[in-house]
Amino acid sequence: MATLHFMPWCRIDKAYAIGEITILPIQRGDLRSGVGQSTVATIDKILSGYKDLEGRPVKNFAIVRYDDLDVLADITDEQFQIMQDCIQLACFAGLAKRAYFDSLGPYCNTDCFISYGQRYSGSQFTALSSRRRDGQASDMRQLAKVTLSMPVHISNAGSVTLDDALLSALAEFRKAADSDEWARWQNAIACFNQANTDNETVRHQVEWVLMCSALEHILDAKSEAKDVARRFADVILPREPVQIKNSKRRSTSWTNPEEHLRFEWMREFYRIRGDFAHGKLVTRQPSSWNVLEHLVLAAIAFPLVVRRLLEDAGHYSLTERDMAEINCFERLADEQFLADPSDQRHSGDSIWSRLISEETMSLIMGKAVADLESQGFFHELDEDNGTGKSATPIEDVTE
Repeated sequence: MATLHFMPWCRIDKAYAIGEITILPIQRGDLRSGVGQSTVATIDKILSGYKDLEGRPVKNFAIVRYDDLDVLADITDEQFQIMQDCIQLACFAGLAKRAYFDSLGPYCNTDCFISYGQRYSGSQFTALSSRRRDGQASDMRQLAKVTLSMPVHISNAGSVTLDDALLSALAEFRKAADSDEWARWQNAIACFNQANTDNETVRHQVEWVLMCSALEHILDAKSEAKDVARRFADVILPREPVQIKNSKRRSTSWTNPEEHLRFEWMREFYRIRGDFAHGKLVTRQPSSWNVLEHLVLAAIAFPLVVRRLLEDAGHYSLTERDMAEINCFERLADEQFLADPSDQRHSGDSIWSRLISEETMSLIMGKAVADLESQGFFHELDEDNGTGKSATPIEDVTE
């Protein structure tokens, strides 16, 4: 009996190793995957019922291999649970890599990582199982007649790319952290993943509560808006903070003009969560950001918090892009960022991309100046006395 673990809707761009598993990109009938001709034929049979929106068997998908076992090997329940935990990390690394406000940039959602484990004995029948509130239901079907169609919200996602550096850092931290700390991180990442399915059947109130839970857990905060906001503001430290007295956004609930905008955003986001968590579908609390603005900001903020905490733990180095996003977060929150720029130049041109581009250039220039200073360049200019010529007499040089 063979068992295949696969993600039929995950058009992953290359192979990724995460802890005890490897995710392999597979193209139907392609022997270059290195799994052998007979295995490819078996995989093609198992995947024959998974169709794209036009009713054709999916061409590109991913299979999951545990350690160095054969891709069709049976695994224990414990190994299966480890596999699912590692897939959660891969999912998060994909979500953290998303490009916002850019239809041509990398983008995926949590449901791209839906995984299945299917037994195959060579017969013409397969067992389909599904959850019930009171347990599980199972049904035998003829393999050739089974059809499972790719959901629309997954078909709109493109090739899946994972953040390699982030993935490696999470794998290292998973080994180094104690069990309680890692359990807290697992909870946070799982909540974030569940909040980013793009599935229309998931209400934004549910996504909101899950996002807040993710931030509360990862920050190890109390279940209080002020504590979550303070911890968030202490982790996300921009180069030039925006105080609310200088911000464009306004709220009657903001009482301290010296407070920073990132603190007030997080406090408002978590405070409204209380209404949704207690069954209210509509909040009457004052809000300076609309629903979509709040959820986009949270989707950007959580991976930044994870990166910063991993850096503090010694497992990650912030990239130039990470630093630019941290420095721009408050400025983004202060803009009507869902709207296109009035002088939009191309489809990928957005307020977010402009902020990132400007900040990246500023960081590059700052690094260049710092490098020149370390080499004594500006000291030499000072000695020129503003003449552009060496202050050392020519005769001294010739000697």
